[in-house]
Amino acid sequence: MTQISTPVRTAVARRPRRSLLGRIAFAVILVIALAPAAFVFFWMLTSSFKQQVDIYTIPPKWFDFTPTLDNYRAAFSRTPFGQYMMNSLIVAACSSVLGLVIGLPAAYSIARYRQHRLSLSLLTARLLPGVAYLVPFFVAFTALRMVGTYPALILAHVIITFPLTVFIMVNFFAGLPEEIFNAAEVDGCGKLQTFWRIALPLTRPGMLTSGILAFIFSWNDFKMALILSDADSRTLPVAVFSFVHEASLDWGPMMAYASIIMLPVLILTLFAQRHIVTGMTMGSVK
Repeated sequence: MTQISTPVRTAVARRPRRSLLGRIAFAVILVIALAPAAFVFFWMLTSSFKQQVDIYTIPPKWFDFTPTLDNYRAAFSRTPFGQYMMNSLIVAACSSVLGLVIGLPAAYSIARYRQHRLSLSLLTARLLPGVAYLVPFFVAFTALRMVGTYPALILAHVIITFPLTVFIMVNFFAGLPEEIFNAAEVDGCGKLQTFWRIALPLTRPGMLTSGILAFIFSWNDFKMALILSDADSRTLPVAVFSFVHEASLDWGPMMAYASIIMLPVLILTLFAQRHIVTGMTMGSVK
């Protein structure tokens, strides 16, 4: 029987130890990175079940308080929650679809035909803060008498969904083998047919990922909806602002409203996390 030398045995014995240390280090880094977000979510959720006096207590009461649903009752009774929910759904869904409609051809053009100027323009527009678009949008939509309408909110949110769709889908289109497009050209497919019949079906995971992330970003937007909406078209993030008064803050109903707003996004993320992870990783591998 062939004997294994001492250096080889030592190297083999060290591999599991290094692997275990690497996993522990990764877990520690992950916990440190997620701790602030988890703490804020825990504070918001527990505060939504507290009385106003318990919220202001110092030191805070983390578990030793009597839960109440008064904050959720106030959240539903003081505002037309159903209308605001419908407004958020319509704006987020339509802006996500519109972002896909105009973002997919742009991403395909950048990846397939090396449109570097278009990519640079989109990157520059994406790096600008959202506040930079508010004044031009407000002036334009006021002149067109569109402030407070769904089209104004949807078009404003496309500023968020369109660049997001492009920069996710560019990797997917760039990862498609060149031989597929050559074969399509030999079969007589034009550029539009190649895009519609070949590229889009092969990048469905990326389309799903882009649509979900665009919906989440649009759902959570506050600045655009605050300026461009009115009492009838107000979305849920803006509705939270109604609990801010001149001399006080209704922290309990505000926390309850924020918890309700996060619930659809949380459920969507949990159900679609496999598709999101698959979509975010497939675009980087040819």
